[in-house]
Amino acid sequence: MTDGYPEEDYYKIQHFISESPWSAKDAMAEAAKDVNALFEGQGHVALIIDESGEEKKGDKSVGVGHQYCGNLGKTCNSQVAVFGALASDNMVSIIDTRLYLPKSWTDDPERCKNAHIPEQEIVFKTKTELALEIIIAQRAMGIRFDWINADGLYGHDSKLLGKLEELGELYVIDIHSNQTIFLEPFDVKVKPRTSTKGRAPTRLLPDKESVAADKHIATLSNKDWQKVELRKGTKGMLRVETYTQQVYVWDAEENKCLHRLLIVSRKKDGKGKWEYKYAFSNAKQQDYTIAELAYMQCHRFWVEHAFREAKQELGMTDYQVRGWLAWHHHIALVMMAMAFTLSEKIFNKESMPLLSASDVRLLLIHKFAETSQATLSIEEQLKNRHRIRQKDIDNRYKREQKNE
Repeated sequence: MTDGYPEEDYYKIQHFISESPWSAKDAMAEAAKDVNALFEGQGHVALIIDESGEEKKGDKSVGVGHQYCGNLGKTCNSQVAVFGALASDNMVSIIDTRLYLPKSWTDDPERCKNAHIPEQEIVFKTKTELALEIIIAQRAMGIRFDWINADGLYGHDSKLLGKLEELGELYVIDIHSNQTIFLEPFDVKVKPRTSTKGRAPTRLLPDKESVAADKHIATLSNKDWQKVELRKGTKGMLRVETYTQQVYVWDAEENKCLHRLLIVSRKKDGKGKWEYKYAFSNAKQQDYTIAELAYMQCHRFWVEHAFREAKQELGMTDYQVRGWLAWHHHIALVMMAMAFTLSEKIFNKESMPLLSASDVRLLLIHKFAETSQATLSIEEQLKNRHRIRQKDIDNRYKREQKNE
């Protein structure tokens, strides 16, 4: 026996994950197509880009290195990958990924060879370059999405945003609060000499003054914000206040003025303090209502929900593999499981609107393992649990209405 498995079964699983030549790429593509079909007819679909990392021990696991791990909020020895997820309202599923290889790997061919990384993949690529690969690959497959979301890492990359505009992709991508903006168009010029001493200025600079986004927001009054109801949540109606403004940014590499739509949403935390989220978009302000822009900006939340489901219920981080093929095989299987879970949620939406990935997992365990000795069937247990949960949700809305 090996870890609870008969030895021959254990080695079958090990071979299937680590050595079998089936294509992880093709499996991920099929999962993406399945999710795309499930979202057919939905009003809005977003492609959300985000990275996820896991702390690892040692230096053998493919891509591992001393790097920033967003899950832990610190730099540590970890594996990091960029993921793409499709989301429509509160339904979401991961459909693509690219494993990030630090330069400590791509500059060491022998190390890459030992991890069985394909030769064509031994090229250093930034996370934003990997994100662009995912976006282009999904479009090439015919996957439908109406806009792209990502966090501030991607919003900080003007090359990525420029490329998305070239491709005709609509994006609403987060930026950092201290992002430099201009409130009016500017020209890029060499500043005139102000002294006879020293060298004459040669550097091109904007001829208008810039301001940090958060500094600009601090000058606004309450009447500059519009209240928006985003969606019904389990804790009541999710409301934000949103501000939009046409702004301009300086592309220092190209020395030109770029147009951006600044979208800022705010809501109060549990202590009554305002929390702000900033984003850039290439949307034309006249083509969208503030409510629509706020909805697109806040949709990025769902990728965190996808990661939580994948890790807690579908085993995304429950692996002990080192090689390139094994890692991709494992993640492909997780994507297939997510697509199946999503299909169960959608197909049972009318009868079980609160069905979760955890519920689907329990149903499968009880169906195939037949371990339950409970008087009630697992279906009845879930329905009772959902009734209690729905009652709590309804009570929250009643209390909310009384307070309005």
